Amino acid sequence: MDSKEYIERFKKYEAEYTRRLKAKYFSDKDIYGGDIFDQKITIDSHTIKASRWPATKSYADPASFEDQSNDGSASAGEAAANNGKH
Repeated sequence: MDSKEYIERFKKYEAEYTRRLKAKYFSDKDIYGGDIFDQKITIDSHTIKASRWPATKSYADPASFEDQSNDGSASAGEAAANNGKH
């Protein structure tokens, strides 16, 4: 295999991997396309974002997140009892 071809292919894969990581962990969207943050407040040119759910909740337990975010009535006890089991 030509070393230049190998290097170009590696760079292409690395760029695609970087793009996926940035889209997953550094966007303002969950895996369903909804907004992660409920509120945005700007104080002295600094933006503060707040949410009632952890930013990684939709990635860690997608089924539980979708149920809780759509229903909105799951209590902390129900969420702890569910613990990702369906």
